[in-house]
Amino acid sequence: MSQEFVEVLSNYFLLPFYLIALIIAVRYYKKYFDTALRYFPVLIAYTFFNELLGHLIRYSDDFAFLPDKTFANDIIYNIYDLFYYGFYFFVFWSLAKKPKHRLVIKIIAFSILGIYIINSFFQNPMQISLYYARSLTSVTLAICAVLYWFSKEEWNWGTEKYNLMFWVSLGLFIFHIIFPFLFLTGYLRSEIWYKYNFQTILRISVVIMYCFFCTGFIISRRRAFG
Repeated sequence: MSQEFVEVLSNYFLLPFYLIALIIAVRYYKKYFDTALRYFPVLIAYTFFNELLGHLIRYSDDFAFLPDKTFANDIIYNIYDLFYYGFYFFVFWSLAKKPKHRLVIKIIAFSILGIYIINSFFQNPMQISLYYARSLTSVTLAICAVLYWFSKEEWNWGTEKYNLMFWVSLGLFIFHIIFPFLFLTGYLRSEIWYKYNFQTILRISVVIMYCFFCTGFIISRRRAFG
């Protein structure tokens, strides 16, 4: 299994980035252990192991999570979505300083949950990714990042550059503003996906997002958080 693990890391280059981000997040945990991001390392760890499991299901003939590999792969990502987006909605809701922004985020979160439920009636979540719901949720997460920026009474680069949440929200916005278009193209227009190598673009955008996260972990200061 150890040799197979090394092969997975070499063939799927995003996994090392998740692992490095997790190590850095834990290394600088004291900067945000009592903030809304206190469970962030747990989410990064979940992301790492979920992607590792998905890769093993997809590419390893010797690994069997469930007899039907397609079945197993889709369900783990649909479950992951609930925790991933739920975490960030909670974080943005917690940090929103204006009551109307908190209300908007709450409405968005519950609406998205309803959309996932409705989408499940038209697409079996145990057999296929709920790509319509996931794409719409991705857009709303980018909107939440914008609401977070506008919720600040004043903006000062001298302070914000040490604010971990600024780097997290920036990384999320950049990734989730383009992710829905790439993701939907992969499912609805696969010929475009392969022709223009959208998978590589998607992976690069993930790397960029995690580079912003890591930058925040390293240079942030506890007093600047918020």
